[in-house]
Formats: sequence, structure tokens, C-alpha cells
Amino acid sequence: MNKVKSFISVIVVVILFQSLLLAGCSNKDKDNNTNNNDTNQIKQESNNDKVDNETQNIIQDKEIEISEYNLGQSEIKQNSGIIMPYDMVGTIAAPKEGDNYPVVFIMHGNHMIEDYNKDRYDLGFKYLLEALAKKGFVAIAFNINAQYQLEFGEPIAHERLITIFNEHFGKLESAIKGESNDFGIQLKNKGDLSKIGMIGHSRGGGSLDAIINDQKDKGNNNVFGIIKVAPSNLILIENNNPDIPTGIILPQYDGDVSFQDGQSTFDELKGNPLRKSFASVVFLKGAGHNLFNDNVKQDDRENNRNLTDDDRKIFLTREQQKQFLIDYSVDFLNKALGKEVDTNLFDASKPTTNTAYGLQAKTSLITGNRTEILLADSEDKVNKNEFGGNNKSEDLEVKYLIESYIPNNDQLLNFDHPTKYEKYGVFRINYTNKNAKFTMEIPKDKQDISNYEALSLYLALYPGSDLNKARENQALSIVIRDSNGKEAKVILDDKTAALEFPEGKSVTNEFTTFWSLKTPLSEARIPFKEFKDINFSDISSITLQFDQKESGSILLRDISLMK
Repeated sequence: MNKVKSFISVIVVVILFQSLLLAGCSNKDKDNNTNNNDTNQIKQESNNDKVDNETQNIIQDKEIEISEYNLGQSEIKQNSGIIMPYDMVGTIAAPKEGDNYPVVFIMHGNHMIEDYNKDRYDLGFKYLLEALAKKGFVAIAFNINAQYQLEFGEPIAHERLITIFNEHFGKLESAIKGESNDFGIQLKNKGDLSKIGMIGHSRGGGSLDAIINDQKDKGNNNVFGIIKVAPSNLILIENNNPDIPTGIILPQYDGDVSFQDGQSTFDELKGNPLRKSFASVVFLKGAGHNLFNDNVKQDDRENNRNLTDDDRKIFLTREQQKQFLIDYSVDFLNKALGKEVDTNLFDASKPTTNTAYGLQAKTSLITGNRTEILLADSEDKVNKNEFGGNNKSEDLEVKYLIESYIPNNDQLLNFDHPTKYEKYGVFRINYTNKNAKFTMEIPKDKQDISNYEALSLYLALYPGSDLNKARENQALSIVIRDSNGKEAKVILDDKTAALEFPEGKSVTNEFTTFWSLKTPLSEARIPFKEFKDINFSDISSITLQFDQKESGSILLRDISLMK
């Protein structure tokens, strides 16, 4: 979607806000919804045992039980005064043996239906329920179509969803206490409702904050982590993002949520200096919106205009996307619970790579212990960094520019960071020889950075500049100097995901020029251990040295310290 059309879409949002509350995923599926009320038990074992080398705890796939349940009909008492009936149906999976497992709730998105009670998109995540149960979680998904429908009037925000969640929560709590057994499998003492994880797809992902805030209003601080999969927000940026571990998955070729709303959420979390919890975002190459849910058959990637054969060559299969969601969810949830996981996605002491679980991706991480050295939020920051030190440019041009979804504000026509900000500042750094340097001087009272573990750059190659050779990745060096004159250098080579030349192409229409695909900023993270023989308690400067390519143009949002 180009930026003019994006702006028009925002105008429509403002005018038809209540209608948009019911919008979201909109792909027609007639042959994919089954309502099998039989209860099934699956006993599965796997040889794919995972060993945590640090704790020496062997985690084997567990034998599980899974049941599609029907808790009967209930009612949603809406603030409008209209009562809406709905069927309390869903699917639950749990390890057969053991007790007090964390509980994970999965919320599906809004897809076209003929009957909100009979069409079942919750069943599209049965594969994820099974996988989570095998890894030691009680996992439940239920039908929330009633939240998205215009029948019985328009819902006010998330009121229907909160009712549906609370009623299922109450039934599950009763089953875990042994007071009832309506779910078709034995749940007494099986789950621990003081440890809740949540996963939401599309509109289900955009609505998780509302459920969590409602739980907090009830005095429950029980949600330990959330994962938003291709989330669609009701408003430009959802308010009151909870300070809990947050994972976000963005499909590169999302043909439904074209604004990539989850990126705006991540940037909002990134801009909160008081945040204490970690957050992760993965921009998954070749992925689409619908393929995470088995009951949504249409390939939305074809909704993207200007697709090429090269684009289709990197399309992921449904099975690849499902396996990615399984792998990411298991590791994220365990990390949020404080366990050790074998991935660099959530660990500031490990460098970023251009893959995630074997698939091409751009990834970014923020931690609760993070300090910005440079932030491109005003023009004066070109010359003065966040530490109060001077910035020095040699043989290059640094210019403060605005990235915006509003065309009149946008100063980067051939760049489209997935965002809904009116003004999002970046530094464009242009260079034409290998002597180019950008140096941030560190004042004496800020020179001890030894308490941190890594240096993080949030940046992208600028595809709209002729200084970058077509389809050629960028590369640069980071040089840290201490007060004794010692220097340590690390090269961000042309395999650095954040410096890749993006898929897509420049397109010009009657309104503007734009890049055909989203081109997000992402993180290049360098652990301190990569810088050899340097005194991190006495750092005098940090330099971006453009000595790897003859010319280039990059966009830089911030540089920060992390641990």
C-alpha cells in the first residue's frame, strides 16, 4: 500500500471508527470450518528431546490429552443493553501427567463467517495447542467470533471478548480446582492460573492488552507474557501496553494488515524509558498473514501489488510458518518464565543474525536495562548525543529526516518503515568514500559502560539512494576507543540483516513514489565480548566507520547500550 492510500485509509478510520471496530481480517473461507464435537485424546511422544546444557534438565516431549469441548450456551450483557447469546466452545490440550503447568490462552482473528457460533477459527490453532502441551503447558483456544460481528448491535471496544474470556477463565478455574469436569479431559490441579501466557493472531493479537488490563483491574497480576502474531490494532496504536514480556511476529508479505501494526507497537514499547520487561519483534521473510491459522485457506500474500516472481520464490509454506510459530512460542514463553532458552532472539549477550529457527528474518530486541546514546528525534541530535557529548562527521553527510504515513510529512519516499507515526525521525547518513566516519564523543561522567553487555543499532539500508548499488547489501565497522587510546573494531558485514538490500522495488504512480514492500528498521546487536582488549569502564568515543563499501546510504534511528 503506498503512503497516499495509507493516508486515505486513516481518514476512513476517523470517520467510520465504530465500523472499524468490527473490521480486521477479511478473507472468505467456506470450505475450512468444521465443528467436530467429539472428544479426542492424543497420546504422543517425540524423540526430539531438548537439553538445557546450563541446568542439565532434560525436557522431553510429554504425553498429552486434547479435547474439543462444548460448555453450553451463555450470554454477553452489552453496555448497549442488548443481550447476545453465544456458544462456549473451544479446544484444550494438556500434559497427561503432572500438575501446576502454566496456562496459555490463544485468541484467533476476525475472518469471514456465515454463523459466528458454527464457524470455528479457534480450531485452526489445534496444532499449536498440541505442541505447547507437549512442552509443558496447558493450552486453550476458544471461539471468539462473537466479538467481531455486527449482530446484536456494535460492540463497544473489546467488551464482548472480555466477557468471553472471563467466562472461559472461570470454567477453567473450576475444573482445575476439581469442582467440575466439563472440558473432556482431567484438569484437576493440572494448570496454574497464576501463570498465564497469551497468544493472539490478527485482531486477536491486537486485543490482548484489553484482556490483560481487565485482569489487572480485577487485581490479577497473572499474565507473564504475550505474543502478538500479525496483530491488527483497533486504533492507530493500542493504549496502555502492559509492561510484561512481549513478542511480536510480522509477516513480510502481510496482505491483510498492510500497515504492519505490530511494528508500531514495538516502536511504542521501545520509546518507553520506564519499561522493565523485554520485547522481541521478528520480521519473518516470505511469510503471509493467514498461513498461521489452518482454517484460513486464502493466501493473502497475493493481495500485495507489484509482486514479482522473485518475491514468490521466497514465499514460506504453511507448514514452515506453523513450525516457526511453535518454535518461537515455546522459547518465548519459557524465557518469559525465567528459563534458559537456546536462541539469540531474547538474549542481549548474543549477536543478532539474519535467521530465526532456520528462516530468513530481521529481528530486534529491547530489554529493561537499556540506555540510548543516540536518538534521532530532533535535528539538533545530529551534533549532540544523548550523553551530552559532541557528534563529529568526517567525509559524510548526516541529515535528520521524517518518516511518516502522512504524505505531506514524509521525507523518505522510497522507504516505508511499518509505522503509524505522523513523525518518526531518522538520520540519513550518506557517504562516498571509505574514510567516512561518524563519531560520538562520550563525556567523562558517562564513560563507564561496563555494566552493559551489548551495543545495539536500530537501522536500515536506504533503498531510495543511488549511493547503494542495486541489490547489494551494506556493511560498516564499529570502533570503540577508550581514554588510554586503545581501540577495538567489529565489522557489521554484508550478511547483517539490518543492512540487507530489501525485497521489493521503487514504484511511481500519479500521486507519489514509494517502495513496493515494507522496509523496516531492525537491530544490529554487538555483544561487548566481540570488542577485544578494551576498557569498558573508561570509553571516550564510539565511531561508525564506513570503510567496507565505496559508497552508501543508511537510515539510523538510535544507538543504545543493553544488558
